[in-house]
Amino acid sequence: MSRDSDGLDQGLVETRGNPNAMADSFVKRFVVLKHDVGPQFERTTESHLDWMFEAGEALSTWSTDLRTQFENSFDTGCFKLADHRLVYLDREGDLGGGRGSVLRILAGEFTQVASVLPDVTFKAVLRWQTDSGVRYARIEISQRPAGKDSKSDPVCALRFSIG
Repeated sequence: MSRDSDGLDQGLVETRGNPNAMADSFVKRFVVLKHDVGPQFERTTESHLDWMFEAGEALSTWSTDLRTQFENSFDTGCFKLADHRLVYLDREGDLGGGRGSVLRILAGEFTQVASVLPDVTFKAVLRWQTDSGVRYARIEISQRPAGKDSKSDPVCALRFSIG
């Protein structure tokens, strides 16, 4: 996945050393849910993460393989899913209808950042609370070239960068 020329978001550069300077811009919510699929779930049989970002009256959603830690930066393939209902920002437990259950792994607020790169479809700065304090990360989702098996190859790439 490509990055902006200086590798940093302008918003992070302007607020370095003063995390409260950007606090007012974090008004939209996000959640990362671990989805343990049930027997009636059709898209996959594998447990996975659903990354959901508030976008008006719905949640823009991407799916990735399971990940259990968010202390370090990582890159992974992902799939764009249909928008989800806002109720998933606060939902945990059984989804009903044999679709499995969800568990909140990460939740907080974000501010979307414009990208100068045409292949980047979503870019944001995330903020969430942990036992040891407030954490920040950048997320960037971009299009990937189609692979040999376009139905099973991830069509997007997700870059999660701490700090």
